[in-house]
Amino acid sequence: MREYVKKFAVDDNNVWKLFCHMNDGLIITNSNQQILAANPTFQKITGYTYEELFMQNPRIFQSGQTPQSVFDEMWEEIMENGTWTGELVNKKKNGDHYWSYITITQIKKENLEDTYYIGVIRDITSRKLAEQSISYHAFHDNLTDLPNRIHFNQLLMEQINEHKTNGKKLAVMFFDLDRFKMINDTFGHQFGDEMLKGVANRLKSIFEKRGTVGRFGGDEFTMFIPNIESKNEVASFISEIFKNFSELPIMRVERELFITASIGVSIYPDHGIDAGTLIRNADIAMYCSKEEGRNNYQIYDDTMSQGTYQQLVIETDLRNAMENQEFKVFYQLQVDVDTRIPSGVEALVRWQHPERGLVPPNEFLPIAEEMGLIVDIDDWVLRTACEQIKKWNDAGNALQVSVNISRKQFERKEFVDIVKQVIRDTAIKPEHLKLEITENIAIINIAAAVKKLQALKQLGVQFALDDFGTGYSSLSQLKNFPIDTLKIDQSFVKNSNGHDEDAVIVKLIIAMGKTLNLTVTCEGIETEAQLAVIREEGCNHAQGYLFSKPVPAEAVEQLLLCKV
Repeated sequence: MREYVKKFAVDDNNVWKLFCHMNDGLIITNSNQQILAANPTFQKITGYTYEELFMQNPRIFQSGQTPQSVFDEMWEEIMENGTWTGELVNKKKNGDHYWSYITITQIKKENLEDTYYIGVIRDITSRKLAEQSISYHAFHDNLTDLPNRIHFNQLLMEQINEHKTNGKKLAVMFFDLDRFKMINDTFGHQFGDEMLKGVANRLKSIFEKRGTVGRFGGDEFTMFIPNIESKNEVASFISEIFKNFSELPIMRVERELFITASIGVSIYPDHGIDAGTLIRNADIAMYCSKEEGRNNYQIYDDTMSQGTYQQLVIETDLRNAMENQEFKVFYQLQVDVDTRIPSGVEALVRWQHPERGLVPPNEFLPIAEEMGLIVDIDDWVLRTACEQIKKWNDAGNALQVSVNISRKQFERKEFVDIVKQVIRDTAIKPEHLKLEITENIAIINIAAAVKKLQALKQLGVQFALDDFGTGYSSLSQLKNFPIDTLKIDQSFVKNSNGHDEDAVIVKLIIAMGKTLNLTVTCEGIETEAQLAVIREEGCNHAQGYLFSKPVPAEAVEQLLLCKV
């Protein structure tokens, strides 16, 4: 081999040393592309000895992984410019593939037969594998090994582009596990992760030959099925998913553990022509399926997005409402049934939206509760109402103000301390504050509820059981609660004619109140006839539009000046 190196060298000793000791592989071929020389590094890279390489064509290194177009470009570049640099996937003697970064230079001679080629090769396999690993993990979920959100979107966009030309439909699904948080909280996050892996493997096996699955995040997965013929085909496929999950447990913890899911579906091009829109609409449909009772699916339609968009708008505005002081407290009179003299008021929160005006509480309170804002709103209403109590009491109006307490507010460990602090800060008489709780709140944890109620009862705070008759309280439970007032829900008098089943229930509640030495307030009184019915049965107080609508504090003062 040395004679070939010597043939091409000017200073053969120095060149030979460089040839033998350089870190990069180097080969020399003749004009017929036959290997004449290969340094030790090249032999080490390829696994061939010089004797095995001599007079061989470099095509023996081709792995079949490099496109022919790369070789065509390589020779075109060498012929035009005399050199080419690029990357090739080559094959070693043992069959292993490796990445090589290679520069090939043509040394032209007057006699074409004396022309030769020098190739300098560097093994970059480790770097390429590291790049591939980084790239893979950038586009795949670490836990489930599924395509992540970014990669799934790319794959979906590619499919959409194909469907633009073939004219067929494509189904996108948004898959969300039902009550996964409860499983996480019960068994721990490590168990939850194992379950997610099990769900991912199950979905991969179901979609293996038909579509693609990705992990959107948390317990949410996205899937698409290309080339569908109809919605019935989608429905049939989803039935297979539900059947698979219902027949085979995901995991085993002392006993077999099954899990259900809610699925939303959108169809290209009916419900969107881009990946983002299709996924968003499938997500909207999934939430609708949860509202329908979970463990089912819904296919998107335009009416779904209207409600969802409105909810998103309310959520966004709610986050700013407290800071912008948009909430107001209105008050509705409660009057003595016999004398019609005001005996108290109920504090009711209202949202004075800067653009929409007064937003009904049934439109924003459930959303506030879902967002976790309800406690902040409740605390603000309690403090604002107590400040108003102080103003009225100082002005000579000994009104009692009722304030509604939500479940989340009542369940806090610090609930009693918060109420006590508000009473101290506003310097009101505790007996002028009545807290209204629902019977469903009271029966969650009877012992804890009674303890909280009694702690505040000792201060003089009074309690009303709101919406009585709509929950599940029993007499044995009621007698344990330090309740002062039963409030009959307005649904019992709203459409009653005074002689129907609702009227009978009202009479029974009033009689029960008397037996337990409780006062009774009936809500929703709008007519004199309704008032006459509850007066005849001995109801103590009434509340409703017959006496006043909920009004601002200053309007209450005007109402107090005249008899209702």
